[in-house]
Amino acid sequence: MDPVGAAIAGTIIVAVGLTIYKMVHAPFSRTEMIAAHATEQAKEITGVILVVFSTHIHSEVLMALAVRMAKGRQAQLVAIYVIEVPYTLPIDAELDQEERLALEVLTAAEEIARRVGIEISTRTIRERQTGPAVIQAAREENASLIVMGTYREHRYAGAPMGQAIEYVLGQTETDVLIGVSSMAGTESMFSLGAFPASGLKGR
Repeated sequence: MDPVGAAIAGTIIVAVGLTIYKMVHAPFSRTEMIAAHATEQAKEITGVILVVFSTHIHSEVLMALAVRMAKGRQAQLVAIYVIEVPYTLPIDAELDQEERLALEVLTAAEEIARRVGIEISTRTIRERQTGPAVIQAAREENASLIVMGTYREHRYAGAPMGQAIEYVLGQTETDVLIGVSSMAGTESMFSLGAFPASGLKGR
């Protein structure tokens, strides 16, 4: 089996708040098709692909796509986990549960990349809000593509992830890859950073 398929097929258990979720990766054939389509749309991407994770942004499935895209375009891969620190706490406050979750998620990302021989750098970022942290990281890494997770159809507007996406789209011209989860499965959606964020609402 293709090592990418093996990595995607793997299941990684991660704690999110008080609930345990499984990072269920898309079947290889479907992932290959979506990744090929996204790569075709992103022909100019030859630099850094930035994959974003946070409590509200789940990029596990798109991480597999990012690995395939990075391999196909010989791009560098960077994964970040943003810990949102409440304004009521100091920025360096002890947040053990969030730190553990960040470590688990980024370790899983490293494993997916390792299985296909792709180098990846990872880091945890503490910030008050996810959006500004993503913009800062994208600038520091000179990212050519930002991968920002999956949301459910019709549950975008007003959600924490939706707010972060709208902020990023409004602050950058870097291409952004997002996933839309529906009853039929997870479909990837590729949009330009300059694309009006309002165009995503109601999906």
